[in-house]
Amino acid sequence: MGSLVGQFIASFRMPRSVALIGVTVAAAVAILFVILKLTSSESVDVSWLYYVNFFLVYGLQVGPILVYGLFALKPPRSFPPHLPTVRFLCLVPAYNEERVIQNSVGCLVAQDYPKDLYEVYVISDGSEDRTEEIARALGAKVLRTSAQGFGKHRALGFAFERLLTDDEELYVCVFDADNRIEKNYLQEMNNAICAGGYRCLQCFHDVLNGPANWITKSLWVNCVASSRLYNPGRVRSLGTALICGTGWCCQARLLKQYWPLIRTQTEDIELTGHLLLHEGISVPWVSGTRIYDEKPLNLWVAIRQRHRWMTGHMRVAAFLAWPCLREGIRRRDLRLLEMAGYYLLPFVMNLGNVQILLILGLYFGIFTIHGPLAGPSLKWLLNEVTLVYLFGYQVAGFAWETGLWARGAIYSLYAAIFSFFAWTPALVWACFTVFRQDWIFHTPHVTGVDTVEAAVSAPGGWGG
Repeated sequence: MGSLVGQFIASFRMPRSVALIGVTVAAAVAILFVILKLTSSESVDVSWLYYVNFFLVYGLQVGPILVYGLFALKPPRSFPPHLPTVRFLCLVPAYNEERVIQNSVGCLVAQDYPKDLYEVYVISDGSEDRTEEIARALGAKVLRTSAQGFGKHRALGFAFERLLTDDEELYVCVFDADNRIEKNYLQEMNNAICAGGYRCLQCFHDVLNGPANWITKSLWVNCVASSRLYNPGRVRSLGTALICGTGWCCQARLLKQYWPLIRTQTEDIELTGHLLLHEGISVPWVSGTRIYDEKPLNLWVAIRQRHRWMTGHMRVAAFLAWPCLREGIRRRDLRLLEMAGYYLLPFVMNLGNVQILLILGLYFGIFTIHGPLAGPSLKWLLNEVTLVYLFGYQVAGFAWETGLWARGAIYSLYAAIFSFFAWTPALVWACFTVFRQDWIFHTPHVTGVDTVEAAVSAPGGWGG
């Protein structure tokens, strides 16, 4: 027990200034509530704010996720086997990844796919350690960027300019350096391309170090639920999934044409939008293979990672939300309309934090509302839907995939705690840095192949 408590406390390590800001904000909210309670003889009517928040949060965030989950109750589609004919170029952007580069490169050079039909390149973004040496020793080719710290989307752009032509037959697969990739990845992509003629694809996204601590467990349950319910549900209802940053595959000609349009550090969702907007391309979910990536062990690293993502997400919204909405209406394309709503998600998630404060104020009698949602029946229904969204959805998605129902319930509690301590500050912080383009945050990776194999072979396997 002492060890578990120690791990929990250690995971909260972060700069004192950041912790102080968090404590100050929480204290300010608590003091504001106390002042309102003591100085106001009547509850403050917040009906208009509550209803605006409710329709945005439940209409753009909670509702779609639950609907996609219902569509995903039927198992995801599998693709029939085809003879290997598609040629692949596998790219691994890396910056000082000597501790983990053997994960991705080792898995890629050992694919169950004809060696003459694919190449593996590590795109070294000015690495100063043994990343390049290890990659070459494992059998990969190395392309070094012209400057240190380009960032992932610029490093990929550098590689695309030098390695790609307008070849209609070549497909590019992108992975993170820490990823572990199943041996059938290229064959499954080949099957999907041959069966459906798809031009951009995404595989199942899983977690490499799920059992490591409470943070990775919370991210594990989230990631697996998303891969089992959210993206498959999007495909069944809308016909398209989201590109997830790693484990995706795209026709080389498309990347050569549209990658110059990428302007943010969230290149995955930006590319999804461009392909849908300009080419009408849907992304299938290839569930027959998967990649495993490493999740942060420390809360401060997790906050900074999410801050980078949310800053990029907000910038994508500035570029693509209106074009998607406009063209969605003009073309009567539900996919584009949904994409416009998805791009607004960081702002809606911030409104979700406001909604929580309003609910707390209602509970303590500081606020009051009028209208249909003030009735006990609708209040009860809303509470049940919220509980399903916060806990039931994640538990169901995780457990259907892993069979770990009891652990899924515990991990969902971790996820709720993690959301409060990591997502909330990251979302607020991103609002003040949305226009910054002169920085990147490199997430440190430490889980090498030996560590992974030890975790898999340990008693209880991944469920520990």
